Amino acid sequence: MEANETAFCSLWTVHIRIHDCADLFVNEKLVGDYFFNRLNPFVCEDATAAIEEAANVCLRKGMDCYVYIHDKNTDVQNCLSAAGFKWIDTMQTLRAESERVEYDNEEIHVVRVDLRSIPSWVDVFCKSFDALEWKSEVKEKIDLHFKKMILLLSYFRVSNSSTEPAGCAALFPNQGLMGLYCLGTISNFRGRGVAKKMIDVSLRIAQQRGLDLLFLQTFTNEGLFPLYKKLGFRFVYKKRVYALKRNSN
Repeated sequence: MEANETAFCSLWTVHIRIHDCADLFVNEKLVGDYFFNRLNPFVCEDATAAIEEAANVCLRKGMDCYVYIHDKNTDVQNCLSAAGFKWIDTMQTLRAESERVEYDNEEIHVVRVDLRSIPSWVDVFCKSFDALEWKSEVKEKIDLHFKKMILLLSYFRVSNSSTEPAGCAALFPNQGLMGLYCLGTISNFRGRGVAKKMIDVSLRIAQQRGLDLLFLQTFTNEGLFPLYKKLGFRFVYKKRVYALKRNSN
């Protein structure tokens, strides 16, 4: 799961090797994002030096610096605190067996995105995550890596003859696993089963590909863990997210 997540993030960012023991991913155009922009969990002989170098790279680029670390690694967490980083969130990784397919909703139709509908997917993604300023960068990355992902777009029936784009998701088969990323719903359609339907379709796709499980990540600040638990997802592990803001000095 960790390798799948790293490979997915690398599609959206520039990979910078830190002290030959840590991986930093950065994209200056995804302003304020701390899913793609990150220093991954690492094991370095000199953790303080690796943290300082990653921070320097980010700050030189005019970016905040985000570091992910496994929650039990208290030594590195102490190094981060000493370097001025603040704990801002926790990311939980969850998994579900691919045969768990139980949800249906005739008001919602989920389709696999083709080349012609990439702009629609990008629009829904940016609206769902309140990041309209990312549009050109997101489209560029999707155009570049389209064949490596399975993009899903959901439509909600607003009348007998009309549907509107409501949500999006990106599936990434890699390392023998299926990762579910970029799961978002436009605010007007939240709480109406859109995410549930896209998860249902994602589980079916994983099953069709002979993959045993589907996994996703959720941040504590999003408050979505209870929803995923109801849908059959189970906790696997968690990572704490630390940040050093540009204006913190």
